[in-house]
Amino acid sequence: MIIDAHTHIHNEQILKDYSTKGGRRISRSVVMAWYKDSLEELLKFVDKHKNLVVVGTIDVFGDLGGQLKNIEELFKRKRAVGLKLYPGYQHFYPSDKEIWPIAELCQEYERPLIFHSGDVYDPEGSALLKYTEPIYIDELAVKFPQCKIIVSHFGFPYFLETAMIMSRNANVYTELSGVIDSSETLREKKRKLIEYVQDLERVFAYYPNLKSKVMFGTDYGGEDTPLNLVQPYIDLVQRVFIGKERKNVFYRLAEKLFFEK
Repeated sequence: MIIDAHTHIHNEQILKDYSTKGGRRISRSVVMAWYKDSLEELLKFVDKHKNLVVVGTIDVFGDLGGQLKNIEELFKRKRAVGLKLYPGYQHFYPSDKEIWPIAELCQEYERPLIFHSGDVYDPEGSALLKYTEPIYIDELAVKFPQCKIIVSHFGFPYFLETAMIMSRNANVYTELSGVIDSSETLREKKRKLIEYVQDLERVFAYYPNLKSKVMFGTDYGGEDTPLNLVQPYIDLVQRVFIGKERKNVFYRLAEKLFFEK
């Protein structure tokens, strides 16, 4: 059993391709909304598939009050299992005061608040990396200690910085998605997997207790994107984690954060 804590499955073709690669091993997948796209259209698509759930989003510089009311209604009706923000793409820090009411809402409804962190997929060339450093999540985590916060992609390449924040904040978690993509040759992908394994082993040598705060994720976005891999992430978990650790990474922590209340 596997729960994929980070995907971008936004239509039937992407779902079909993803299912071919994941097969029956992946029982549920969390679909991240993109702040520029229609959240309502995504919800209509996901409603057709029992194995998919939505993480909503907010345009931080839009009508914040109206959007928060909409997200609150989705939380109440259990149509959204969390909320994701995109600091590097929208140019804000997670610690900014404008984010506080968003964190308050997630805290009240016990829904995770997720931040895209670290490297960016930025064909338009408009993202700014200074906003994606995980360190700025620390201040928000301290101010809202009951808000469950997830640092996407283990903050790649800021692995140790992410680990430090997770270590001192009981309410901060991470997932493994988005680091390995298909833009390289097969040999290069295998090499990147080896490097990722080594990076995580180094992190856990310093912070061994953090293995319980990590979730499986792929960041799958379709065969026409570099983010179209599934098996390497399964291999990653099997190489780095053992026994009960694997079960926690593959599904137990995701169950706790996204589906229990």
